[in-house]
Amino acid sequence: TVTQKGGRIILEGNTIEVTEGSELIATGPKEGGEVLIGGDWQGGANKERRVFDDPKAVHQATKVTVEANTKIDASATDNGDGGTVVVWSDVKNPESVTTVQGEILAKGGENGGDGGQIETSGALLVTDGVTGSAAAPQGQAGEWLFDPYDVLIIDIGPQRNGGFSAGVWTPNQTPSVVRTSNIVTLIRDGTNVRITTTGNGADDGNIT
Repeated sequence: TVTQKGGRIILEGNTIEVTEGSELIATGPKEGGEVLIGGDWQGGANKERRVFDDPKAVHQATKVTVEANTKIDASATDNGDGGTVVVWSDVKNPESVTTVQGEILAKGGENGGDGGQIETSGALLVTDGVTGSAAAPQGQAGEWLFDPYDVLIIDIGPQRNGGFSAGVWTPNQTPSVVRTSNIVTLIRDGTNVRITTTGNGADDGNIT
């Protein structure tokens, strides 16, 4: 029989680049598939939401780059729930950097179904320029999770390095930035947004 669920795409390695013009498509009419780049959901730590039963099934990357003019799509195309997209590098590794641009989709079907789940995470998370949706025209909104180490929620200021070493941040840890405008755009489109900090050792990470 022909499957009605989207497929599964897994990219593993210490350094992963999804270059400009790339399309990773795991759509299906009755259910979106899974696209895992650099790790499973929250590195496999989240038992309820990860794709594989084994939390160590997918090797955790150190550096992941998804360039502009790319498309990652794990949506349902007819009547079904959206799938899962993860763009991850090991948050507990201080060298971890995840840079995400392009478009990421995990939408519910046009004729029914709920939105899926999208995660973009890394010790340093750079998401300027990223667009996408986990919305559902006929169902419940899906979720986009931003889960770096330290995070600054603001709509101005530098993304990578702006002298944030003073105050609550350690000298070697520049906070990631999630733009308020990006959050508003996602919510207005019909996507729930969750922002958490995974932390490292005794430090839970800061949200400012």
